[in-house]
Amino acid sequence: MAGAAAVPIFTGQDFYVPYFEVRINGRAQTQSVVRDILSVTFKDSLTEIDSFELNVNNWDAATRTFKYSDGDLFDPGQELELWMGYYGHGNMRLMLRGQITGLHPAFPSGGGSALAVSGLNVLHKLRVEQRSVTYEDKTDTEVAKQIADGLGIKFDKNPAPNEERYRYLIQDNQYDIIFLMERARRIGYELFIKQPGENGKTEPPVLFFGLSLAVPRPTYELVWGRSLIEFKPDLTTANQIGEVVVRGWDRLNKKKIEEKATRAEISVKGVGAAGNQAAISKAFDQRKEVIATKPIETATEAKQLALRTLEENAKDMVKATGSTVGLPDLRTGNVVTIDGAGKRFSGRYFVTATTHTIGDSGYTTQFECRREEK
Repeated sequence: MAGAAAVPIFTGQDFYVPYFEVRINGRAQTQSVVRDILSVTFKDSLTEIDSFELNVNNWDAATRTFKYSDGDLFDPGQELELWMGYYGHGNMRLMLRGQITGLHPAFPSGGGSALAVSGLNVLHKLRVEQRSVTYEDKTDTEVAKQIADGLGIKFDKNPAPNEERYRYLIQDNQYDIIFLMERARRIGYELFIKQPGENGKTEPPVLFFGLSLAVPRPTYELVWGRSLIEFKPDLTTANQIGEVVVRGWDRLNKKKIEEKATRAEISVKGVGAAGNQAAISKAFDQRKEVIATKPIETATEAKQLALRTLEENAKDMVKATGSTVGLPDLRTGNVVTIDGAGKRFSGRYFVTATTHTIGDSGYTTQFECRREEK
């Protein structure tokens, strides 16, 4: 969340009793079913549809039958909600409203049978066709509305008051919904399907795009040795470049187009001044990438492509994985501030993927991130 102060997770919080709830077709499951769920896992990322997996005890020793693999409780197609958090503190979070898509039983040589129940966010039903589209002079909300109209689905929004208008946004051979999900996570928006209805009557689904209507997205402060269980950063300059040149042809004026972008023009500063970025940049500042195969028709379009390509490249210089106590609000799109990792690797990171697991070892959140020092 831009401008928000980092939240130290150990201040005024406790993490004693991890808790989850599974609802199928809107109904919470009985305690007998909950006791058979050995672990639950939720995953999200910038480029993949959110997913879940339940690891379930499938063997009834008393009747010597398979409890769930032969039953209909977890049949593919069932609607499922997964909530995660801590018992008795009012901070349970809806992680996913999805659909069961797979059953994976195990029949080992020793021990009882287990069943893995997997599924995806209901957004997966909107993956229709991969397309390449250029959106001109639009905000993200206007792009979302155009995509929703194209998918034939109703649209609801809650844009930021200062939402940026882009000269160009390029969707490169992606499903519409995957492109939109990636845009939402980059700018801190929520993207989900609302299923309105009352008095037993279900209304058509609505695609929501915008700022959260419930829980604001925090910026967490994670400190190695305290709230940060493990942290593994990776800095590499092997694929870094110092300049991007974009070439094209102006068909209207019958002349060549050539625009370039340098590291000084982009907002991402790698490890920043504290991490001695200036010295690191010497390893690649003479390296150049030339783009001449994209359909570029104006100098402005060429410049935007050069800047965007260089900025995406800069974001790949420092990537990291980490693990912390279970935080249901730590999701893809969050910003985390890492402390205790030295001058070079402490700082601002953008979360690109998370895995939340509740099982025998408690509740943990693993995350992937990239350095985006401003």
